[in-house]
Amino acid sequence: MALNIGVNVIEVDGRSSPAIEAAPTSVAAFMGLTERGAPNRPISFTSLQQFRNSFGNYRSDGYLAYAVEGFFLNSGQQAYINRVVGSGSVAASVTLNDRQATAAPALTITAGSRGFEDPGEWGNRLRVDVRDDPRGSTQLQVDVASGAISAQLQSLNGFQAGSVVLFMDGATPLYRKITAINTASKTITWKDALQLNATIHAPAQITSAEFRLIVHYQATPPTGAFTVVEQWTNLSMEADSADYVVNTINQQFTGSRYITVTDVSAGSPVGEKNPAIVSNQLLSDTVGADDAPNALTAADYVGDAGLKTGLYAFDTAQVQLVAIPDAHLLVTSTGDDNGRNSVIHGAIDYCAGRGDCMFVGSAPDRNPGLTIHRALSEYTPQLESDYLNLTVKPFSEQFQANKVYGALYAPWIQVLDPVGTGPNPTRFIPPEGHVMGVYARTDQERGIFKAPAGNAAQVLGALGVSATFTDVQNTDMVRNGLVNSVRTLAGLGTIVTTSRTLSTDTRWWFVSTRLLFNFVKSSLRDGLSFVRQAPNTGELQRSVQFNVVTPFLLGLWRLGAFGSGPPEQVFTVKCDAENNPPDQVNLGYFTVEVYFYPVKPVETIIIIVGQQPSGASATEG
Repeated sequence: MALNIGVNVIEVDGRSSPAIEAAPTSVAAFMGLTERGAPNRPISFTSLQQFRNSFGNYRSDGYLAYAVEGFFLNSGQQAYINRVVGSGSVAASVTLNDRQATAAPALTITAGSRGFEDPGEWGNRLRVDVRDDPRGSTQLQVDVASGAISAQLQSLNGFQAGSVVLFMDGATPLYRKITAINTASKTITWKDALQLNATIHAPAQITSAEFRLIVHYQATPPTGAFTVVEQWTNLSMEADSADYVVNTINQQFTGSRYITVTDVSAGSPVGEKNPAIVSNQLLSDTVGADDAPNALTAADYVGDAGLKTGLYAFDTAQVQLVAIPDAHLLVTSTGDDNGRNSVIHGAIDYCAGRGDCMFVGSAPDRNPGLTIHRALSEYTPQLESDYLNLTVKPFSEQFQANKVYGALYAPWIQVLDPVGTGPNPTRFIPPEGHVMGVYARTDQERGIFKAPAGNAAQVLGALGVSATFTDVQNTDMVRNGLVNSVRTLAGLGTIVTTSRTLSTDTRWWFVSTRLLFNFVKSSLRDGLSFVRQAPNTGELQRSVQFNVVTPFLLGLWRLGAFGSGPPEQVFTVKCDAENNPPDQVNLGYFTVEVYFYPVKPVETIIIIVGQQPSGASATEG
């Protein structure tokens, strides 16, 4: 920069280094069955109502919506939702014909939202109307004779270059596309001369040729009313028009939440390519819109890394908790649960591969042969002891390993059912959505290092549990089965009582340890991005160690994340010439080593009570 005579002030970064910003925590990722929504396109929400606006109502044959409700009810702040459908699922659609004497296809309307097709049965409950809806309507100022290529109007309101104008030659409609407008004389011009049977005399009515799409939806099948949910006015079939139907309806941010459209009018004449007027036109899935639970496979949930489907659709989202409650629906009528097990294995492996999130799941319910359990009386044929020893513990054993990025919970919980029948309907669901909300609440109130369990870990929205274990059974489930318990206890309500992962290595036993490590790794990964392409010098190494990483860890230590010992005893940072030798520097490597002691939760309380000798003594009087 050029320097002026006098005092020049120049701002520089100086020798200070950027501080590490704490990574997000307790952002949930849910995947499963929804009433509607574009598949494999995760959307972030901060409330249950936002979820319902995009993904529809609760499904009685699924668990996802109930889990999302439980997450937000228990203080969850943000969740990504990804819908999965079977490979044979298609979006309902209809193709409207144009206005030519010999009709041809004009516009295909498909169930969808914001430009993306939305498969499933819900689309069969859509209806559309088409009405004429001219943006401009006026009268001729001067007669128009055959061969004319212009017309003088009384008003130009609603008319613009690119608009299609309608002339009536007796009972015959004639359309021309406006190429130019003279505002001074209020004259419009078009390219192809009008071929009229008779002069059109002023003040004949002249209109532009836009149309309106009205969308009806039946929210509560099968007997609910079809209500108007959207009206799209002044639409045009001209691609260069600001009112072009495709650009308007399919717009990513302001487009329709119910339909997408495709222009199939190629070659049709101007004006006549508009869709013909229709009422109550049904959208139907002529190929089949099977999005029932039995239409999905484990592969639909696990997904493809290259195509970014299933779990891999979350690759670009910063999530820390992953749940797939609808995996329980993959168990076949004969009891084959290979599909469910494959999904859980896939989810745990996905979380381990990312290294910044963990899977939260649940053991199977009791009496899995029933589709929906609504009352505790339905569980009487199976004792709690049999449920524990024959279902919960064998199920958990399949996923245990030395270090596992996942945890399981049992039993299932009873919640209100908004789409059930009868007075105050309830049902039992997997607890993971509610439990993840407890994770979020614990993080907000106490910190990421606090175990999401204990007296404060009340499961809001839970009316009860499907199995009541004794203390001995509960201990067996946690210590030997590595499954965390959700219990209803007098004076406390329904709470999460333990916080074990599926890890057999004692260093990785606790959920809080896994969450803390994921948090530190994510924060360091994002916070040290400024080092990329910086000169790898001793000065950089010292700056990263003492000015960046150490202050970040000191902040966690002050909060209690590393126990009560002094900093030098509970965490270590190493970044110097020893772990950055010349041969590694020459390869472009920069190494920072961080070690810390994660605080561990109290799980078992030992109270020793005994007798001691009296302090009194006998004396001779």
